[in-house]
Amino acid sequence: MKRVAVLALLSLLGVALASPAARAAEWRSEQPVAPGLGVPAALGPVGDVEFQAPNRGMLITAGNGGNPAGLYAYDGTGWYRYSTVCGGREGRIAWAGPDELWTISDQPAGQETGQAPPQQISLCHFQNGQVVASYAKPVGVADSYLPMNAAACSGPNDCWFAGERLPGTTNVGAFHLHWDGAALTAVPSLTKPEAEAVDPGRTVESLAFHDGSLYESVAVREDDQATDECASEPSFLHRIVEGSAEPFLPLCTVEPIAYGAGAQPTQLEAFRLSGDEGGLWAIAGAASKPAMVTALRLGAEGGLEQLPLEDPGGVLAAGTRIGGVAADGGEGAWIGFRAPGDTSTSLARLTLVHTDGSVDPPTPLPADGEGLDNKGRAGPLACPAEQQCWMATEKGWLFHLGPDPAPNEDPAMHVLVSYRPPDESLPSVPPISLPEDDSGAEPPAEEGPGPEEFVPTGLPRRLYTHLEQHLIGKRVLEMTFVLHQKAHVRLVASRKGHVVAATPRYTMAKGPRSVRLRLDPKRWPTKLDLQVHALKRGKS
Repeated sequence: MKRVAVLALLSLLGVALASPAARAAEWRSEQPVAPGLGVPAALGPVGDVEFQAPNRGMLITAGNGGNPAGLYAYDGTGWYRYSTVCGGREGRIAWAGPDELWTISDQPAGQETGQAPPQQISLCHFQNGQVVASYAKPVGVADSYLPMNAAACSGPNDCWFAGERLPGTTNVGAFHLHWDGAALTAVPSLTKPEAEAVDPGRTVESLAFHDGSLYESVAVREDDQATDECASEPSFLHRIVEGSAEPFLPLCTVEPIAYGAGAQPTQLEAFRLSGDEGGLWAIAGAASKPAMVTALRLGAEGGLEQLPLEDPGGVLAAGTRIGGVAADGGEGAWIGFRAPGDTSTSLARLTLVHTDGSVDPPTPLPADGEGLDNKGRAGPLACPAEQQCWMATEKGWLFHLGPDPAPNEDPAMHVLVSYRPPDESLPSVPPISLPEDDSGAEPPAEEGPGPEEFVPTGLPRRLYTHLEQHLIGKRVLEMTFVLHQKAHVRLVASRKGHVVAATPRYTMAKGPRSVRLRLDPKRWPTKLDLQVHALKRGKS
């Protein structure tokens, strides 16, 4: 009997001792094969990973030397390239429906500012396997978009995008864009004073849709212009109330938040938000010591409370930073973290914080048995279902928890998107189309010479090709093209139906040609019209 009891005890101890390793083994590398290489390769910095269902996911990346910037999709069988446009180092993704999503992306190339295209200041709207619209503004104008850090949708007709604090010259608040299904609007306005608008002047870092409402979190810093705060502390979280005079309603905790012994609220990172059926999680790391990892929960009854963490092993020590948070749908929330002293050569670290506040031992990735070298520290996390999670490292390596779901065979998920429509970041010429195919039709009757000096062709491709445009400095637009016969050429720029700049009418011989037009940043055009009219022989 003693021998049996000892064996049983050893068996139980074996299970207990093996549980951290077992949990680590559940997380496994699941990396796509790089095109042209035939082996798994890092995707480059991943800004976000989001799922609409366990077999319908997207990630956004800035790319690297072996993989281009863009989006990768997951369909239950693996990850694959989905879009070669709309990528970004700090990009974000918001699902609006099964075949509809938005991305915060880097600015499209085109406006010459002497620097690389700015990051995270434009939007792409994907629908049914294509980019149906791109939204961006020129850099350096009154209504320029500010960098955006967060995106979330409650449905196709309600999406929010938010980011940096406004300079406060027109309105106080953070930069917000709202999509209502028909138009994209800045809230508050970037150009019109709105004295009645109430928006805390803090940078927004996270957005989440939970239980019928949208929530945002902000970073608290010393020089913020914050009003309408909670009585005892800054309002780290807001509930978005569309159409209200106070659209960003502060959420205050039942009891004051404890940030760590001697720590101030400005020493916390912004809270990262993630919701499941049990409630909304908000978890912040430390921007600096002595702040501690701090967890809040918004329960079904609507009260926002701090969740005291039981961490006897000191997994989340003072000064720990957070790389990602994802509610697991039942057990708690996974946290990707960076311990004090971690460097770029450190392994990715994860832990599970349970709903009772207990903190699991750390899960280092890659696991010992995978035979992989360091893949970077933990980054974005997503859990589309209980025990079904993904994590991307800062180098762009993917790890998966849970079994593979059923394959998703939706055709809209299995395309390669390579076209991004033009937007307002640079005036665009209407697309040059091929002439109508009239082969087999009766030839038109010949007309005698008329009194006109020149004849509009209506068929631009017969007159010119190789059309390109770029800015010289910040104000001079140059358009180059190849003329195929002698023609009158004029470039007209307009904004909202009004001409804001135009060149003289030039007479140009065939061959490579260019025109230049000086633009006014205060009246930046939204449309260009390159007028090319063929000359009759003998006319000039």
